[in-house]
Amino acid sequence: MLKNWKDFAIALALAILTWYFITGREKVEAWVDMNVEMTNVPNDLTIRKGLVSKIEVRVRGPKGLVRSLDRHKWTYSLDVSRLRVGENLVDIDRERIPLSMAYEVVEIKPSRLILSVDRLSKKTVPVVAEWRGALNPDYRLLEIKTQPELVDVHGAERQVRQMTQARVSAQVDFDVPPAVWADDVPIKLADGVDATPGQVRVTMRFGPEVKSEWISVPVHIAGAQGLKVRSVPKHLRLEVEAPVYALRDLAAGRDVGSLAATIRLAQPLKPGRHAEHYNISLPEGFRLLSHAPETIQVIVRR
Repeated sequence: MLKNWKDFAIALALAILTWYFITGREKVEAWVDMNVEMTNVPNDLTIRKGLVSKIEVRVRGPKGLVRSLDRHKWTYSLDVSRLRVGENLVDIDRERIPLSMAYEVVEIKPSRLILSVDRLSKKTVPVVAEWRGALNPDYRLLEIKTQPELVDVHGAERQVRQMTQARVSAQVDFDVPPAVWADDVPIKLADGVDATPGQVRVTMRFGPEVKSEWISVPVHIAGAQGLKVRSVPKHLRLEVEAPVYALRDLAAGRDVGSLAATIRLAQPLKPGRHAEHYNISLPEGFRLLSHAPETIQVIVRR
């Protein structure tokens, strides 16, 4: 029994050893992805285009080793210390592929890069804010501003040189807007250009849409206890600037608030006609543009 056990163990070991030599000597090929990492980057230059995030390497090697490649994250170090302004042809150096001598590098995709390089530049530009969205036609945007009003932009010299402003756009839809709306909004810039700060505070003020119109208001007489008085005219014409929706309500006969011309009699008046000044009261949001006459006739009867 012991002898059979030993024979079985020897046979198993020989089988494993044979399999190892056969599979280990068999050559296979596989594609391996490698992330690209730049080294020795010049402080005053920037790559505008042509840089890739990864390369593909076709390798040949022992089957067992090649199968293990996928378990690692590989990185290729791209030396960019010799870059100059303009177009640069940079070869992917096989000697820098981070694989041992057990592997043979068969092919690299891409095998070279054409890098467009520009000098780094910086300038200060004003921020221009715009608002996009739906708004109730009875309202309007009164003001839009940013904080800060200026930002520093930095990037490729060719792009930065032609910039005169940095733009931000607030996309908000309102039915009835608030009096003031504010939020932080990122700055929109071309690829390769950054701003400091990268976002600004956009503040918008909204108000009702207004128009000017002539309206008729009643004349009230206060302080006329015990007197028979009336005014001529009984209604006064005023030119006002007011919200469109309020003028629409007024025309429809709906209450819009205190709206009248009031005569306050300071002392008892004798019978007859008297020219009296008046005060005009207007609802919130109304602004008086003109009115006539300066005085109103008050008729006192016995």
